[in-house]
Amino acid sequence: MAFEERIHVNGSMLRQFAGQNISIILCVEDKAGMNLSASSTDDQRITVLLPESITASKGDWVEVIGRPSGPTAVKAKEVICLKGDNADFDKEAYNMMVQFMNNCKEIYRCG
Repeated sequence: MAFEERIHVNGSMLRQFAGQNISIILCVEDKAGMNLSASSTDDQRITVLLPESITASKGDWVEVIGRPSGPTAVKAKEVICLKGDNADFDKEAYNMMVQFMNNCKEIYRCG
């Protein structure tokens, strides 16, 4: 399986990366069938179209890999469930990292 390049984003950045592969960390708010409602690290409400059913519950943190399908929606290719609602996840630090990575891209260029 080849690794697909993706951009780490927060909720407010989705519209900037339409049509591109992204990775976003979300906290699950509700799950109904193949749809997931969640909040991003910058407190944006995001809707995710799931590729398959997942076992995440309200309060669980997940990494969603996919493509934005609007300013507040993602069509997921893969969803990785993190530790659950007891996860010690620092959303402010993650949000700062995402902003830094997208504002200082020259640091990460190689070749």
